[in-house]
Amino acid sequence: MVEFSYKRISEYMNVYVPVSCDFYDRLEELVLRKRRVSLEISETPESPPRKMEKVKILDLVSMNREEFAVLEDGEKIRLDYILKIRA
Repeated sequence: MVEFSYKRISEYMNVYVPVSCDFYDRLEELVLRKRRVSLEISETPESPPRKMEKVKILDLVSMNREEFAVLEDGEKIRLDYILKIRA
């Protein structure tokens, strides 16, 4: 099992903060390998993290100067909302 996490820099959740190149590269690797992963995400500093089990990230896209992971069910997760990934 591989686990990696991203420490959010901004507490202002409406302002997108680009993720590190290393974090992005790891996400790209998961897309290429088509692996199912567990995600822990949080959309606001006050909200408890939401866990998503056995999801597949199909693509990484940019929209309006923000980057998103596109899941197989069509949901788009903003990359700076991702706190932890287990693969």
